[in-house]
Order: sequence, then C-alpha cells, then structure tokens
Amino acid sequence: MTGGELSGPRVIVTPFELRDYMLLLRWLIVASLIVVALFAVFQIGLIDTMIEVDRTYLSTLVTLVFLGATVHCGVSAVTISRALNVARRIARTIRKSPTNFRINENGDVTVGDGMVLPAGVLTDHVRNVIVKARNPSGEPLDHSLLMHALADQLRSRLQVGVFIVDALPKVGLVGTVIGFILMLAPIRGIDSFDPLTLRAAMADMSSGMATALSVTLTALIGSIVLKLQYYFLEIGTIELHSLIAETTDMYVVPALQAEAA
Repeated sequence: MTGGELSGPRVIVTPFELRDYMLLLRWLIVASLIVVALFAVFQIGLIDTMIEVDRTYLSTLVTLVFLGATVHCGVSAVTISRALNVARRIARTIRKSPTNFRINENGDVTVGDGMVLPAGVLTDHVRNVIVKARNPSGEPLDHSLLMHALADQLRSRLQVGVFIVDALPKVGLVGTVIGFILMLAPIRGIDSFDPLTLRAAMADMSSGMATALSVTLTALIGSIVLKLQYYFLEIGTIELHSLIAETTDMYVVPALQAEAA
C-alpha cells in the first residue's frame, strides 16, 4: 500500500475499520429512539400539555438545550469516529515499518522508506514526539507530558456536554422551587372559605404543581439521555487515546531511542 493510497479519500472502509463506526451507530440508535419518543409524546398531546401548564417556559428551554446537545453529540461522534478510522490506519502502517521516523520539508511525518503518514491525531502526536527526540536531555525519551496534553485536548470536546448534563438537573430543581412558590402563593390570598374562593385557589395551586413536575421531569429525562450519549463519546475518546499511547510507546519511542543510541 503506497503513501498516496493511505492519504487519499476513503469512503468505504475495510472490515478492520467497521468497529470504528460503532460509536456513530450507537449515537444513531439513541437519536432514533429520541425521535420516536418525541413523536409519540406529541401524538398523545403531552408536549402541548407541557407547554400549556409550564408558566416558566423552563421545560421548553430544557427541551431546546437537550436537542442542541444531541446534535453536538452527533457531530462529535462523527469527528471521533473519523479520527479513530485514520488513527487505526496510521497504527497499522507504523506496525508494518516501525523505523526511520522523520519529518520532511513539507512537515509531513514519514516512516520506513519514506511512506507519508496521513494527517490525523496520531500523526500529530508522532510529529511532536520526533521534535522532542531531536532535543535530547541525556535522559530516556519521555512523552508522558505530551500524552497528558493530548488527553486534555481530547476531553475538551466533551466539556460542553459534561456542563449541560450537570446543569439540567439544577434547572429542574429551579423549576421545582418556582413551581412550589406558584403553588403556595394563592394560600396567602385566601381571606374567606367560600367554595368559589377555594376553587380558584386550588386551580392556582394545581397550576404551580404542574409547572414544578413538568420542568423536573423534562430536565431529569434530558439529563439521563444526554449522559448516555456523552458516555458513548467518552468511550470513543478513551479508545483513541489508548491507541495513540500504545502505538507511540511500542513502536515510535523505541525506534527513536535506538536511532539516538
């Protein structure tokens, strides 16, 4: 397989790369279930009821944030899946010829007899390790700091999702508190116990309770489903990081140390 074949566009993947799309397939399954669930609750009128009873409109806000975060999960799933595909091709190329790691005049990383590695997260890390190896300090080559920096870079893609997952239950709690305030406020205005006054007060109290339950339920369900989606993304990110660490420790670093000896 030549460098041009490796760096060219790939639409159909090999059987070895099919598992790299498991992350995307998992997200598609969850997204499909979300669409079906939204259609079902819309058909039975729960969405209209939620909008009608929620006087704070927090349920609508939570729903919009949830849908936006789901789209973000989908985009991140595609990005991480592509990065895994490229990283696995790069790792297989390095395993076939784990010698003569160089950076050419164009900034590309070459291995073996000059085979150019395709652009990717693993190639970028190998380039950084090669640059670090050019500045020997008399100690064994250690790329642990580079791996920590890479881990932080990969985790940064998930920080938005982690914040949203953590914030949704708190928004639900705020909705609960506001709902109870709306529920208890009519009691202060009761100055007589005639049936009409009590009926109006009970209606206002029911509206406040409905608001509290609507926001709480929406926030909790949204948080749980988003937690599942970002858990899948975390698994893919950990797999990508582990692949880069394994390839670098087993093939790149020993080859660079042997050349420097």
